[in-house]
Amino acid sequence: MAKPVYEPRLKPGMRAGRAASRVLAAKVANVREHAPKAMLGEVEGIHDLRVAVKRLRETMRLFRRLLPQKRRDAMMPVVEMLNDTLGAVRERDVMIRDAAKLAEEAGDDGGLCALAAAQWRTERAVAFEHLVKVWAQMCSEGLFPALDEIARRTARRGRKANRLPLERFVYRAVTRALERVHQRLGPALESADPVPMHRLRIAVKRLRYSMEPFRTVMPALVEPCKMATEAQELLGLTHDLDVLREALAGHLDEVEPKRRAAAEGLPAALDARREESAQRAHEVAERFTDAQFDRAILDAID
Repeated sequence: MAKPVYEPRLKPGMRAGRAASRVLAAKVANVREHAPKAMLGEVEGIHDLRVAVKRLRETMRLFRRLLPQKRRDAMMPVVEMLNDTLGAVRERDVMIRDAAKLAEEAGDDGGLCALAAAQWRTERAVAFEHLVKVWAQMCSEGLFPALDEIARRTARRGRKANRLPLERFVYRAVTRALERVHQRLGPALESADPVPMHRLRIAVKRLRYSMEPFRTVMPALVEPCKMATEAQELLGLTHDLDVLREALAGHLDEVEPKRRAAAEGLPAALDARREESAQRAHEVAERFTDAQFDRAILDAID
């Protein structure tokens, strides 16, 4: 996975707008770095670029009130589209990988996983071709110059929010993100249903990305950020298995009876993996109910 890029020049008392400019510029540079390998179609390259684009998107969300509005509103849909287009390729890569692991664990599945994977490889090829076209068009239309200009203008904006000391901005952003986690924690812990767990994953992800850029200037955020990262990854794994289960169920309905009978043990094996993943995710998410977690974050940012 693409490693986080930290901006080393941040200071607690610097203007939030100047900090936002530097963090945003670092995320844009990270996208530039990972794009060439992704455009070769490599699985790792696609993953790294998607992670870099997600970090760029979350940075733009985090600092949205500090960015020049018209330029931000013009570029956010572009970044969202790039993320979604990468996601169409990455989702197939994950399903192909997980189906292979599942077939290995379940034994004879009547070739169902291989049949599904073959279709997903075809879909991946189409999705990747579309990605290359979208990327070429975005670059020709000035993707990077537009993002660079947003970063430059953000540093120069004189709005009250941009003049806030960085430490005050971080406090507001992180406490809002933490509140969303607590709002979604109860429903997710009460059941292993996919919907509340997915909603919690999104909230934890945003908490993580509200803390991550500031680890160098507020080192006490390192441990809470690690905890949020672990929870996000486990919740993400559970979500991936939910997607795989739904996709395989569609294939199971379509195959001939003989192959369906051979694959009877597949749903149970998948459910067992999903249950184990959800349990691990619950165990980690339970830590967010501990007042010490909140205290660690507040001590780091206050």
